[in-house]
Amino acid sequence: MHHAVRMEPIEETTLTSATACSMLGIDRSTLTRWVQDGRITPAFKYPGSNGAYLFDRADVERIVAEREDAIRLVGAARVVGAR
Repeated sequence: MHHAVRMEPIEETTLTSATACSMLGIDRSTLTRWVQDGRITPAFKYPGSNGAYLFDRADVERIVAEREDAIRLVGAARVVGAR
């Protein structure tokens, strides 16, 4: 039995650095540092020393959610601490 594999266009599954930065609310230099620190791994890097990165949309969305959760926790802690 043959199963069809659905391949999504790369544009739907990957993001440019600019788009990732916009979603994360960070500067490009921060994104570069995160890559160097292993906090986020590019899905693809174009050739050359200045080759652009592409990032997996799911990875970026996961980090966005983690950052939103952290912000909510800090806000909740402040409210509890203010009592």
